[in-house]
Amino acid sequence: MLKTRMMFHLMLSMIIEGVVMKAVIGEVYSVGDSQGWTILVDSSYSTWASSKSFRVGDTLLFHYNPTAHDVMQVNQHGFRSCNITTPWKTYKTGNDSFIIKAPGHYYFICSFPSHCEAGQKLDVRVLKMSYNLTTTPRANVSSLVPMSTTGSRSVATPATDPNHLLRSLSIVFAAIWVDLL
Repeated sequence: MLKTRMMFHLMLSMIIEGVVMKAVIGEVYSVGDSQGWTILVDSSYSTWASSKSFRVGDTLLFHYNPTAHDVMQVNQHGFRSCNITTPWKTYKTGNDSFIIKAPGHYYFICSFPSHCEAGQKLDVRVLKMSYNLTTTPRANVSSLVPMSTTGSRSVATPATDPNHLLRSLSIVFAAIWVDLL
């Protein structure tokens, strides 16, 4: 029995660590997609950013030719006026990453002459998200599958329900716990 409980605690620890890592490690976005960080001809970075939902933990990857571009993180004034005199940080490798650590606006520009004015600038808006991460200890499996208005069942997925993973884990833990008793 002691060995079984130790195995349970080890499994629980590994699963919790996986959940925490998933919550910390977000999506990775290549800025400008296949075009990278450059002067876009057919689009703009505001169009690119508006098609994304950025969250804390996401990573922005800037791919560019370092002899022709750079990336400066600036404040809102620097972004609007393309002012390169007071950057918060400058990236120059051509393969730079920026991890979003908090909600808010993040502003990036290229400091090469006329590039920012030509549209090589990015405003990333990260909304404050709040999730209810509580689960009931004696969850009923049927209560985890929402009913649609037509009466047919639809399955909750991580994309549609942020608590899906935690609910699934509570079922696994309940099943393991019952086996231990």
